[in-house]
Amino acid sequence: MTPAEILRKSADIIERDGHNKGSAFAYPRLRRSQGVTWEQLIDDAVTCAPVSIEGAMERAIWGKVQRFETFRVDSVGLGELVETRNYFCDWLAWNRGITDLGSWNDDPDTTAETVVLLLRTAADEWTEPPF
Repeated sequence: MTPAEILRKSADIIERDGHNKGSAFAYPRLRRSQGVTWEQLIDDAVTCAPVSIEGAMERAIWGKVQRFETFRVDSVGLGELVETRNYFCDWLAWNRGITDLGSWNDDPDTTAETVVLLLRTAADEWTEPPF
């Protein structure tokens, strides 16, 4: 996928599932009374809970937010993630003066609507490199 495709899909994911601050995805509340295990709750969270911008990019590429204990190296997907993150960070710095993606994502004044709008705007402005 191109960065534009990943950014658009990330915007759709945040719009559908919600925007999370402080971590890549919102950790679930454990409900033992329903007989659900912690692992089942985490599996659901990485695929459908609110996500940060970077969590949305991961979900756009792999269908879920990657977890350290289950992460498998996928050089194509990892390359797409790095290229998209670098482009979006550069785009934010050039166009909005935002130099720290994580801090901006977690800022209380950063709304899901703003994130979705900027992801889509950056996607619209993406052009393939000339090389």
